[in-house]
Amino acid sequence: MNSIVLNKKLSIIAGPCSVDLDNIGDILKIAEIKVSNRFGRKQRAIFGTRVIGLKSRTSLNKDGKNMGIDFPVFKKNIDLLTQGKSIKDLKILPSVRIAKNIIKKTGLLIAAEIMDPMSQLPIFEKMLPKEKVLIWNPAVSQLGWPILNMGIFAKKNHWFMGLKNPKWFGDEALGQTTMEKTWIGLSHYTGMNEPGLEDKLILIHRGVDIYNKGDYRNLPVHPAAKRAKIATKTKLFFDPSHIHGPKLRDSIVKATVEAMQMKVDEDNFLYDGILIEVGRSKTDTEQHITVKELKELCERLAEFRDLSEPN
Repeated sequence: MNSIVLNKKLSIIAGPCSVDLDNIGDILKIAEIKVSNRFGRKQRAIFGTRVIGLKSRTSLNKDGKNMGIDFPVFKKNIDLLTQGKSIKDLKILPSVRIAKNIIKKTGLLIAAEIMDPMSQLPIFEKMLPKEKVLIWNPAVSQLGWPILNMGIFAKKNHWFMGLKNPKWFGDEALGQTTMEKTWIGLSHYTGMNEPGLEDKLILIHRGVDIYNKGDYRNLPVHPAAKRAKIATKTKLFFDPSHIHGPKLRDSIVKATVEAMQMKVDEDNFLYDGILIEVGRSKTDTEQHITVKELKELCERLAEFRDLSEPN
């Protein structure tokens, strides 16, 4: 098996499921978390934060409830585009204004789930600095063409790009499950699995929704995630919030520590980062850990992993 030699520092991205005016304070507290590293030096523990203003929901709430802070402006922008207006006419999304301010105050990377690349990303590009953004696809969307558009923006602006695994799994006896085949296939649509861009493309393991998942919201399938990482030669992040969900919320800290100890081989850890929901949110609050629990998690991880600080 070929080893994957990447940045061995662990990148922690933490924040609310969706951003609003009431939880910005939580993000600022998250940004202040510090730990003593393995060499006894105090350092910042959090590399980035979640700032998501438009949510993927199973059912559309036309009144905007639980659809995210950006939903009203997003609808106006779609109307503008259908009327023949240009990208220059798009209104600034509230979450992007918030993200710009968070970057200025904290230096954190901004991580955001993208529903509609062609209406959202031009605003990101206009408002946010290069190299300070991670965008990813919703797990319910596994079509290649939006991924292609996201990849174009990501390469142009030196952003990170994440790919969440599909919610389905398939037959593991075949050697490569349908989840892996789709996940790996999407990496080709990004155009970012090329030499020199390996550190910008990230697979995000958020578990799979299958009948024997027990109390998990989505069952973790670490061996399949490992095979996908090896096949794509990219970084791999762990999403414990969508894996453990509300029923196993109290297990998130312990399970995340255990996952960060897993290895691809003797010299390389399996997971290069964590994407975790923390604090308060108007959506999925029951699967968030507290800021205090996040600090505990960081302290435990710093005992055996080097943590990435904001650039």
